[in-house]
Amino acid sequence: MEHLDEISVKELQDALDDVDGKKPTQRLLAAIAYKNGVTQTELAEWYDVQRRTIYSWLKRLDTDESLEQAVSDDKRTGRNRKLSESQQEKFEETVHESPEEVGIDAPAWTPALAQQYLEETYGVEYSIPSCRRLLKEAGLSYQKPRRSAAEADEDEQEEFHEELKKKRREMDATVVCIDQTKKSVQVEPRAAWFPQGTRPSVELSGQREWTCLLGAITEDGDRFFSRFTEYVTAEHAKHFILALCEEFEDDLIVVVDGAPYFQASAVTDLAARDDLAFVTLPSYSPELNPVEECWRQLQKALSNRFFDSLDELTTAIDTALDKLSVPKVGNYF
Repeated sequence: MEHLDEISVKELQDALDDVDGKKPTQRLLAAIAYKNGVTQTELAEWYDVQRRTIYSWLKRLDTDESLEQAVSDDKRTGRNRKLSESQQEKFEETVHESPEEVGIDAPAWTPALAQQYLEETYGVEYSIPSCRRLLKEAGLSYQKPRRSAAEADEDEQEEFHEELKKKRREMDATVVCIDQTKKSVQVEPRAAWFPQGTRPSVELSGQREWTCLLGAITEDGDRFFSRFTEYVTAEHAKHFILALCEEFEDDLIVVVDGAPYFQASAVTDLAARDDLAFVTLPSYSPELNPVEECWRQLQKALSNRFFDSLDELTTAIDTALDKLSVPKVGNYF
C-alpha cells in the first residue's frame, strides 16, 4: 500500500465531510486507521469482513479520482488523461527544475503547486491525488531535504568530491567517516506528545559532568564508537584511527572534518602508512558527514530524560548506539 504514503490523514478526514452513505464512510475511516498504524488484519476484525475486503477498500485510493469518488459505489469510470503526450513530457521537464524557473514563488514542488501550474499553463484540471501521481511518474519523490550551511563553498565541496574520487581510484580501500560529539548529564528538552492542558517539564540537575564521543561508520555499514571523559585531543584521534585499522583490517580512506585534533601532525603523519589516506571535509559542510545522522539519532534517544549520574548517561548512550540505524555512506558523497 505504498500509494497511501502520499495521502495524508488530513486529506482523508476532509474527504469524510463530502461523502454520504455507510460504505464510503467506512472505507475512509479504515484508511485513516490504517495510516495511524492499525493493520489490515485488525481492520478486518473491526468491520467483520475478510482481510481481502480491507485490501480492496485501501486499493481504491490508488487512483486518479478524487478521494470522494474513489470510495463511492457509484459508477467509477475514472478520468482520462487531460495532458497530451507532448504536454506531459514538458511538464515532467518543468518539475525537475525549481518552481521559481516558471515564476512560482516556492522552493520546491508540491501537488497543490503542480495543480495550479497545470491549470494556468494548459487549462486542465487535476485533483491533488492525480497531481501527486504525475509528480511521481515524472521521477520525483517525497523527501526531506538535508540542511546545508549558507556559508558553504560549492567549489570547495566539489574539490572534496573530486579528491575522494581520486583516492578511491588510487586505493582499493574502504571509506570510513569520523566525527565527534559531546553529551552532558544535563537534560536536552525536545518536543514530544503530551496530554492537552498539561505543562510538560523535565527534571534538571546542577551536575556538569559530560562525556565526549568519537564515532566512525564505513560504506559497508560497519560502526565504531569510543567514549572519553575528557576533551578529544590529537592523541585521542590518533589512537582512534589506529583502532579503526585494527578493527576493520582494510586499507582505509578516512574522511574527517577540519577540527584541530584531526589536522595535528600526530594524525596527519599517519598518512605515511600504506593502508591509510585522509580526505578533509570542506568548511561548513556537516551535511556531507553521515556520522552527523548517528548523533541526531543519539540526541533523540537521550532527549527529555533526566540522568542522575554520568554512569547512567553513558549506559543510555551505549544502549542507543547499539540500536541506531547506520546511514548509507554512499548517499552523502
